[in-house]
Amino acid sequence: MLESRKEASVADRILHVNSTSIGNWEWSRTPSGRAMDELAELNNLLSSVTISDRPDSWKFSLDTSGIFTTSSMSNLINTLKYGINSRNLSLPRNKYVPQKVFIFSWKVIQQKIPVRSELDKKGIDLHTILCPLCDNHIETVDHALINCQKVSSIWIQILDWWNQNISTISNINEAIISDQGFSLNPIGSSLWQATKWIACYILWKHRNQKVFSGKIWNPAMIISEIQSQSFSWISNRSRKKTSIAWHQWLLNPSFYVASPPIRTGIG
Repeated sequence: MLESRKEASVADRILHVNSTSIGNWEWSRTPSGRAMDELAELNNLLSSVTISDRPDSWKFSLDTSGIFTTSSMSNLINTLKYGINSRNLSLPRNKYVPQKVFIFSWKVIQQKIPVRSELDKKGIDLHTILCPLCDNHIETVDHALINCQKVSSIWIQILDWWNQNISTISNINEAIISDQGFSLNPIGSSLWQATKWIACYILWKHRNQKVFSGKIWNPAMIISEIQSQSFSWISNRSRKKTSIAWHQWLLNPSFYVASPPIRTGIG
């Protein structure tokens, strides 16, 4: 407000003499009162600034590169919302699942979902650390999502639905990372992985509904939701590299993983 020439630049007003910043001010009136404190703060901010002849430009201060990208903003949101930075994730992304499923899958392999055994390790007082579904074994991540008898029976149905030639999935690594099963082309591998991630996500959701809302554990409903939700997410997020029809997906999704991959639009 006190600058007499409003179009003046910072370079016009700050001179660097022997590594020292000197003000070259042109005030409309002599600063006084609070303006003196603001001037002192301004001088302090500019003391380490080196003026160049380059044009002014914008810099994205939330990324070390100084360049704004959607991924850098996504990393910031993930850090604030989930407490993780997706640059540090060791789990490859899968384009067929939404971000919340990807984050959940990462938490699963890091043993970071709040099963009762993990809560007990943190000193949280629970009336029991047994599985809320079977009430027979300690609830670990592997037990909650894979080994509990009520959960493993659902995995058997998923494997049968996909015509997998293995009897069951035995641990979290097989559910989240491994491609164990028949030989898959790249698209088929991503589809199978996406289905497994979505299955884990939905199994955990229904586990929580039983624990916190008293909802009855219904295997038929869970299988139906896994089939319909995986179809919805995969078909809507596909980049039209594979044709997916609901009746074929429901009957036999392994139809889409045969080599060579099908390259037509979404059906």
